[in-house]
Amino acid sequence: MIRTDLHSLNSLQSDQIVTVLTKQLRSVGELPVNLLKVAYTWQLRASQRRQLSELSDVQLRDMGISREAARCEYTKSFWLP
Repeated sequence: MIRTDLHSLNSLQSDQIVTVLTKQLRSVGELPVNLLKVAYTWQLRASQRRQLSELSDVQLRDMGISREAARCEYTKSFWLP
């Protein structure tokens, strides 16, 4: 049985939540752990691409990224690396 105090999870960052749940899910087996990792990776990737789409041309130039290169990245689906 997985026991997690949901109130205490609210105070954690998403990567900390993944760590806590991963430890607890290991007792069930590897499949739930792997699914959690995939879901976290997809969520993180979608978030990063959304943030990239919101950067100004000046910010992109500071990073050495063209607007077109950024567009190619942030228009990818979240499941694509």
